[in-house]
Amino acid sequence: MPTSTPDGFVTMRDGSVLPVPVLRRLWDLEARGLRFRLDDGDDVVVSPGRLLDDSDRAFLTANKATIISILSMEVTN
Repeated sequence: MPTSTPDGFVTMRDGSVLPVPVLRRLWDLEARGLRFRLDDGDDVVVSPGRLLDDSDRAFLTANKATIISILSMEVTN
């Protein structure tokens, strides 16, 4: 199970450390109907793109490496 730290990070089972604000923003975007995946070149694909505003695009650009690491994680039970 992931563990949280007081400074706003979550440590995943695999040892990855992720910032909670990035996770929250991604969850918010998903709640608005956006979906995320990696293409064959490991670039982030967001659809439908028409739902993104300028602040969303800036967030995605600024956090691209973190988002790629999230999308690259394997799901385990």
